[in-house]
Amino acid sequence: AFYKRAFKGAWDTPSYHLHFRADAPLDVKCVLFLPSFHTEKGGLGRLEPGVGLYSRKVRIEDPCPDIAPDWCRFAKGVVDSEDLPLSISREKAQDKRLIAKLQDVVVRKLLRFLQDAAKKDREKYLEWHAEFSTFLKEGACHDHARRAEIAKLLYFDSSTGAQTSLDEYVARTPADLPEAQDKIYYLHAPTRDLALASPYYEAFKASGRECLFVYNAIDDFVMTN
Repeated sequence: AFYKRAFKGAWDTPSYHLHFRADAPLDVKCVLFLPSFHTEKGGLGRLEPGVGLYSRKVRIEDPCPDIAPDWCRFAKGVVDSEDLPLSISREKAQDKRLIAKLQDVVVRKLLRFLQDAAKKDREKYLEWHAEFSTFLKEGACHDHARRAEIAKLLYFDSSTGAQTSLDEYVARTPADLPEAQDKIYYLHAPTRDLALASPYYEAFKASGRECLFVYNAIDDFVMTN
């Protein structure tokens, strides 16, 4: 009930919620909700930031565009820190550093939470991933400092017939192909059926090598970056 009352556009039941408190490097109390669907795919415009910033329960800015990077705009929530001055300003260098530290704490917790969620209930995570993977891929392309951690959350269609993460793909590389241990092979096609029928796939099929299928331009960009 709080989720639907507190956040604009919150009509669904969230798939996940994360509630944590940290005391280093900043005192942080945070609750985040991860929706079950989003409206960007319906052409209803870009999502606005959904995380509010508070200090000692006093609202500083809600929503605050600096608490989470732009690719996290799907998340809704509240962050409260007693270490923030009530007169905080993004124009002051010292305050900018505080906000950057706060963002780092929140995003690290979120990434770890999603990694654990994928391990705990793969089916539920893949359902959520199908709806929100575009945001994660956007982060993998643009958030250079967190790229490796975000990449762990991505799953792709495989020639084996299952969804697989990049780490799982690499782990399945045959031991007798050491030169390919750090390589990921993928095929860009409009659909799975067309990928399977592609002449480029024949070489992988003949050798028994697993290949990932990607269907969107952003997938291709993720793989090349």
